[in-house]
Amino acid sequence: MSKKRTVTKSEEYSESIINTVREPLIILDQDLRVVTVSRSFYDFFKVKPEETVGQLIYDLGNKQWDIPKLRELLETILPQKATFDNYEVEHDFATIGRRTMLLNARQIQRVLGKERIILLAIEDITERREIEIGLEKTRKELEVIKKSADEVSEFAESVINTVREPLISLDQDLRVVTVSRSFYEFFKVKPEETVGQLIYDLGNKQWDIPKLRELLETILPQKATFENYEVEHDFATIGRRTMLLNARQIQRVLGKERIILLAIEDITERKEIEAGLEKTRKELAVIKIAADEVSEYAESIINTVREPLISLNQNLRVVAASRSFYEFFKVKPEETVGQLIYDLGNRQWDIPKLRELLEDILPKKVAFDNYEVEHDFATIGRRTMLLNARQIQRGSGKERIILLAIEDITERKEIEAGLEKTRKELVVIKIAADEVSEYAESIINTVREPLIALDQDLRVVSVSRSFYEFFKVNPEETVGQLIYDLGNKQWDIPKLRELLETILPEKATFDNYEVEHDFTGIGRRIMLLNARQIQRVLGKERIILLAIEDITERREIEIGLEKAHVELKDLATELKRTARVKSEFLANMSHELRTPLNSINGFSEVLYDETFGPLNEKQKKYVNSVLTSGKHLLLLINQILDMAKVEAGKMRMALSSLPMKNLLNEISLLLADMVSKTKVEMLLEIAEDLPNIEADELKVKEIVYNLLSNAVKFTPEGGKIGMRAKKADSEIEIVVWDTGVGIAPENMGKIFEGFFRVDTPYSRVTEGTGLGLPLSKKLVELHGGKFSIESGGLNKGTSVRFTLPIVYSGGDVR
Repeated sequence: MSKKRTVTKSEEYSESIINTVREPLIILDQDLRVVTVSRSFYDFFKVKPEETVGQLIYDLGNKQWDIPKLRELLETILPQKATFDNYEVEHDFATIGRRTMLLNARQIQRVLGKERIILLAIEDITERREIEIGLEKTRKELEVIKKSADEVSEFAESVINTVREPLISLDQDLRVVTVSRSFYEFFKVKPEETVGQLIYDLGNKQWDIPKLRELLETILPQKATFENYEVEHDFATIGRRTMLLNARQIQRVLGKERIILLAIEDITERKEIEAGLEKTRKELAVIKIAADEVSEYAESIINTVREPLISLNQNLRVVAASRSFYEFFKVKPEETVGQLIYDLGNRQWDIPKLRELLEDILPKKVAFDNYEVEHDFATIGRRTMLLNARQIQRGSGKERIILLAIEDITERKEIEAGLEKTRKELVVIKIAADEVSEYAESIINTVREPLIALDQDLRVVSVSRSFYEFFKVNPEETVGQLIYDLGNKQWDIPKLRELLETILPEKATFDNYEVEHDFTGIGRRIMLLNARQIQRVLGKERIILLAIEDITERREIEIGLEKAHVELKDLATELKRTARVKSEFLANMSHELRTPLNSINGFSEVLYDETFGPLNEKQKKYVNSVLTSGKHLLLLINQILDMAKVEAGKMRMALSSLPMKNLLNEISLLLADMVSKTKVEMLLEIAEDLPNIEADELKVKEIVYNLLSNAVKFTPEGGKIGMRAKKADSEIEIVVWDTGVGIAPENMGKIFEGFFRVDTPYSRVTEGTGLGLPLSKKLVELHGGKFSIESGGLNKGTSVRFTLPIVYSGGDVR
């Protein structure tokens, strides 16, 4: 009777285990008819007990289970091999759609020597196939369980140590009966300090958690099963953790008291990454169940996947992608699945480092972690990613696939860069109390200007060497003294008191505070003070750093500069007035001279033409000399008058539209006789498309005539002169050049001075006023143009370049 009761309890215990595991489980007799089914089987495949138990497995669900690969497993493989794991079957079910399943099968001897039965554990890996990272992290943990009925406790121990998540079993007094290996590893505890202890006393009472007490003492007594009970707690050894607890109360064999199974899932990282919450699933692995009186069962743990996951076939085409992949990279399934990975997102994924990983590294190494790739994506911008890659064998010997897990570490990289930058910017200071003085001394003696450090009572802590030298004081009469008492109270300065006692307490930093004072040793000084309040090392009281810059000499220089500025301003005003008076004087004198000179020239021409009677040869020669000198003097007066008008700002412009091509040719003809007499060659390069310009005709003719006549006068016999003219954007550019005497480098700065003539033997025999070049420059600038002159030196010729705007934009138009 006792033995029968033991078997009954064992069967109840086994039934509890079967209904505890989450994955579907089905038990068949030797005729392949259903003996019993787990609750999860009914829930998952949406069937009822009355249409399942006793049926041939192939007839289930209107023959939905008549699957060729299932027949192969049950009728061909299993008779030859009592145990078979990870047998992959893919099938379309009318109720739940197409599913990919991994089957674990066991043949075991039923209790009391009855016929053998088949345990079939079914793991749905459809979603896991879509999430590659889950495939990477999923492993089966199989443990052989001892078979005898009186060894149920040892059997439970094996089950506990098989699962990957921490598992603990408690007796009815909440003392620890047994603990899984993963519990010891995860919570960093030892068996001798765990088994037999009250759970709340574990780890120096770290497990005395209010929410755990609520579960064990309030909820579980009223409800034998409770799942997904969330607890958050700080552990001394592993830090703050968020855990999901699954609890079961089950009757121990032989009628002993009930025990509590507590499965603990650490979801800390999943909690930290919200996207991972939606992608997390648990995959139950099948655990072998063999016993005379109990069934074998298997359980798989679903690994948490937080990051985007993509699986590729051996041709690098996308087989499946996780929902997080679609969400993160903003792509759709229809444009992803079946595509070559490099073609994804309009070839955004054609990344050299990704090619290196998939084509060079992975073929040589089945697994590779933390491969860093940085890339610009059109949709999400520049990203830094860590790639974990695995090649795994698909079920039933199919081709290998590649799982690629992608972790976005962009923000982490930015944070790390910021932390690194911060770390580099930190200055290490000595922190020992006995080193504060040396620290302050080092700072103070570094700066060149006098520096003094005061404590919060305004007593001197340290002084720079430059302070002693400048103010001619000694250390013994300075350090430890109240600043106002220094130098026989010379430092009791009202403005210094204002800075230290009024301004600085309200403002920790103050710059350029000016203080003027008479010192006995160094006389009257003007100083700029910079003050800082800083926290001394090791959190001691604040000190005041006072930097003193002597600006006495600078102030004297500034005053001198200000005085000189006023004097220069007055001098400039006087020079302007003098120049104006000079110009007015020259204008008036030129006018007074020009009137009688015109009469002299007129009468000279009349005499030379012998209008009133014949002249002998000598008389005619003298009259011609008078006429030539008069004309030269008139030219000089006209140029002086023009210069005076320009300098006085009284030159007016008579604008008209000038046909420049005709005007330049006309002036060159006027000089043809002079060119012929001096036996020089004149070359003209005038552009055919030279436009008309808006300018003062007489002044433009004067400019060109002056420059060409200068070129003729200063070019020896047999030399060449020339003129080039062309359009340049909104201007015309004219260049007058010669191969004549040139200009010495030392004279280049003087050629635009009035009445200056280059002193060469050739220039002494040529006529000239020395005003042609400066007047031409001023007339060009009056039009809004630019004027420049170049020469290679004496006897290397001269080139004069000037521009005139096509449209005049200046003032003073008549």
